[in-house]
Amino acid sequence: MVVPRNEKQSYIGSNLRYLRKNTGNTLEEMAELLSLKGKSSYYAYEENTALPDIHKLLKLASYFDVSIEDLVYTDIPSSKKEKISPDTKVYEVELVPVTAAAGYGKEFGDTVFVNKLKKIKIPYKPYGIARAFEIEGDSMEPDIKDRSAVIGIKIGKGEIKHNRTYIVVTDRGPICKNIRLSEDGDLIYLISRNEKYAPKHIRTDEVRELWEVWKKDISIKQPK
Repeated sequence: MVVPRNEKQSYIGSNLRYLRKNTGNTLEEMAELLSLKGKSSYYAYEENTALPDIHKLLKLASYFDVSIEDLVYTDIPSSKKEKISPDTKVYEVELVPVTAAAGYGKEFGDTVFVNKLKKIKIPYKPYGIARAFEIEGDSMEPDIKDRSAVIGIKIGKGEIKHNRTYIVVTDRGPICKNIRLSEDGDLIYLISRNEKYAPKHIRTDEVRELWEVWKKDISIKQPK
């Protein structure tokens, strides 16, 4: 007998908790992924006191690499065929090292240039177009250390959120900063995490690419 969907048991809360812990994400990271106000909003999903809307469900299913049907109605922790281990999958993203930063600002749209970039492996699935950027200097410490890397997800200028961390690409190359938009939207203020660096600004029309920082302090040492 086919069980009507509205009578099926939902496992979404326990599945979200299981998948988050298996991928090593914090509540804060998941809340940021879904643009929620804070970790308590995501925790409510795991506790079944709130339900994500369809757009957030689509994003979560893509992020955890499962179907929406399984995310909602399959008891994933108890299903051997659906169990996910962080070591079972790796994903490759292009790395823009410090040595290529200046060139990237002019050649980011050149597929030949991009294809020559070294790739690094990461143990989690990006939820969009992703790229790794090596960070030089201490302007974003303690959040992001000198010579570590961050993973950025490509966004449009209309998707900027105040006081988030982004890789901003101009003709001079990529720079990692917290950013704010001016009221008229013509200027982008670049704010360092390290308070010894004064804020700067650039014109919005100088920006060639924007990448929202998704993962910080990624090791770029890869086995040969």
